Amino acid sequence: MKKRIFLSLLAIIVIAVAITWMSLESIVKGVVNKFGSQVTGTEVKLEGFNLSPFDGTASIKGLTVANPENYKNPYLLSLNGISVKLDVKSLMSDTIVIEDITVDKPVITYEMLSISQNNIKQLQSNISKNTASAEKAQTAKDEKGEKDNSASAKKVIIKKLTVKAGELKAAANVGGEESSIDVVLPEIVLTDIGGQDKGESIVASISKVLNKILSTASQTVVKSGLSDLKNVAKKNLDNVVGGVKDKVKSFGIFGN
Repeated sequence: MKKRIFLSLLAIIVIAVAITWMSLESIVKGVVNKFGSQVTGTEVKLEGFNLSPFDGTASIKGLTVANPENYKNPYLLSLNGISVKLDVKSLMSDTIVIEDITVDKPVITYEMLSISQNNIKQLQSNISKNTASAEKAQTAKDEKGEKDNSASAKKVIIKKLTVKAGELKAAANVGGEESSIDVVLPEIVLTDIGGQDKGESIVASISKVLNKILSTASQTVVKSGLSDLKNVAKKNLDNVVGGVKDKVKSFGIFGN
């Protein structure tokens, strides 16, 4: 009798654990989509997440960050190969410890609308503003002593993050004329994210990682021939301005 009860309890535990791991993918997707979009101000979408509970390894499939409005390319950032090693026990605690994240062959699209306007600059502006707003809101909750058991209250420590073999596609698209260059993104390594503060918020961690990737991409474009793209942008801008002046001249405002 006791043996049957024990086996029944064991079966219930196994089923409960299985359901938990099966639902984990939807939980992770929801967290990434919600907080990623909150930070960037554009749509962030995660297609799939698979975690092995035995060794704490995980794989992420199809993570994309959409461009801000008015840009031709749908995505600014596309991450297809991401492997993660984490401390499984920490998933149940207030601070999630991620041992290692490796991003393999990401594709970043840098697009200029004008000499002073590009998608990376705009997204970084969004990240700065939205991160500050989210941190302020969380601080206000903490000061009021409001208990928050949601994912937004979780802390994260990332011991090491590596971005390697990235591809950078840079394009100027002003006045209908385009110029582009494709270059290799230098390897990026970040260590001990949130470790010194015993964990950072999910929003702060996403912000820090994205800003580093975007800053590296921006610097790479400058070193790899941004002047060519600027020339195209300036030429197109001059053509637009010149065309307006010609039209105004036809009305006699500037004389002949």
